[in-house]
Amino acid sequence: MPHDDKPALPSPDALMQPLLDWQKAFTDFMLQGQQNQLQVIAAWQRAMQDAQRDWEDRWICRFGGGVPLDG
Repeated sequence: MPHDDKPALPSPDALMQPLLDWQKAFTDFMLQGQQNQLQVIAAWQRAMQDAQRDWEDRWICRFGGGVPLDG
C-alpha cells in the first residue's frame, strides 16, 4: 500500500520564481538608473558643445576679424 501521507513538495520552479522575479526587478531598476545617468551625461555634453561653439564664434568675431565661418 503506497504511503500518501507525505506532504507534496513544491516544484523547484515554484521555489525559484520569487527569486527570479526579484532579480529581474532589481536588474531593471539598475538599468533604468544607468539610462538616466547616460541621458544626463549626453545633455551635459550637448550644453558644453553649444558653449564651446559660442565661445569660438565670439573669439572669431573679436580676434579673427569677421563673421564665423558657419554663419
